[in-house]
Amino acid sequence: MDVPDTSGRDRRMKPLPIYPKRTARRHPRVPADFSFELWHPGGGCRLRAKNLSMTGMLARDERRVPEGLVRIELPPPDEGEPVRIEARAFRRPDGLALHFLDLDLPAILTLARHISPHL
Repeated sequence: MDVPDTSGRDRRMKPLPIYPKRTARRHPRVPADFSFELWHPGGGCRLRAKNLSMTGMLARDERRVPEGLVRIELPPPDEGEPVRIEARAFRRPDGLALHFLDLDLPAILTLARHISPHL
C-alpha cells in the first residue's frame, strides 16, 4: 500500500488578515485653506485647515488641542450657516488630524462643495 505524501499538509498555515490594508485612499484629499471652529472638553478655538476629504481633515495646530472627541463647525465655501461635525482628533507630526464621525446630509453637501472645485 502506498502512503500519500503528507509533507505539505503539516506546514503551518499562513494567517490571512481580517482587514486587509488599503493601497489607495477611499476618498480624494484636496488642499484646503479656510478657518473653522473646533470645540473640545477644555473649550474652543479657531484653527486653519491644511487639507480635506469626505472622511477627515488635517489642520494647523499651534494651540495643541487635546486628542479625543471634538466638534467642529465647518463653514460652507459661500455664505451660509456652518455645519456641525463630530470628529475624533489625533496628533500627527504635521498637524492635528480629524476623522469625521456620522456625517449628516448637510455636512456631506458642505464637504462636497469644498472638495469638488479641486477635482
